[in-house]
Parts: sequence; structure tokens; C-alpha cells
Amino acid sequence: MTINQAKFNQVVADAKSKTSDKRWLSAIDKAQAGIISGWWVVTELHDSVAITTEGGKTYFANGKCQCKAYELGQPCKHRALYRLLSLYNEMERPEAIETATPAVSERETLISSIKSSWSSKFPTVNLADELLARFRVNYLEALSMDFLNRILAVIA
Repeated sequence: MTINQAKFNQVVADAKSKTSDKRWLSAIDKAQAGIISGWWVVTELHDSVAITTEGGKTYFANGKCQCKAYELGQPCKHRALYRLLSLYNEMERPEAIETATPAVSERETLISSIKSSWSSKFPTVNLADELLARFRVNYLEALSMDFLNRILAVIA
């Protein structure tokens, strides 16, 4: 697992600013130390985080944990790490969404251009039939951007 330390440290600072509970602050510090130092082996799973500590024990945390602190109803470093990683991943997500959005709108625009160009250039020929004969699909959405660009170049 690769973590951008600057971003993770920012998540830690934000988390620490939202609590005054000494035990949670200690758990957050321990979680940060465990992951930044490389003492822990951390594996993100679908619904939890598997944390193998420097002592060799593995805990699965997701708001619950198997450690002694959790059993006693206390804040634990494993749950703190789970929450920190969740916040870190949420921090990473908006960039991915922003870069994906223009590609979707570009694709939709390209498909719309092909449909309008096709209907004006070949009013009696069914686009779906031609796609099926040439590409074995009968709708533009099944084709890659490369194919769509080439089709537009040919009919434009």
C-alpha cells in the first residue's frame, strides 16, 4: 500500500483537530506512527482494513476490532487507522471524478455528432444496420473512442 505522506499527515491533522479526547488523540498518533514508519502491514479490503502490527498479530478493523482496547470499550489504534484511511481515500476521490467527467461528456458529444451527421448524410440508411454489418454491434455506445473518432472522420 502506497500512501502520499503529506496528504496522510493532513488527514491526521484534520482528525486530531476534531477531537479533544486524549485516548483518541493517542490512538490517532499510534496509527500514524504505525503506517508512516512501516511497522505495520496494512491491506485494504472491501469492508475493512487488515492490520498486521509489529508484534505479528493481525486485526481487522472497520469500526469494530478484535483488540483488547476495543473489548474494553476504548479507542483503538486499528479503528483510528481505518477511519484515517477512509478519510484519506475520500480526499483522493474528487480528483479521479473530475478527470473522468470530461471524457464522458466528450464521448456523448462525439456520439451525438455521429448520429446527426449520419442522418443528414445518409437519410435512407439505418445507422444500427451499418454498425452491425461492420462492427458486429448495433449501437455506438459499444464502440471505443478511437472507433467513434474514425467513424466521424469518415462521414463528416
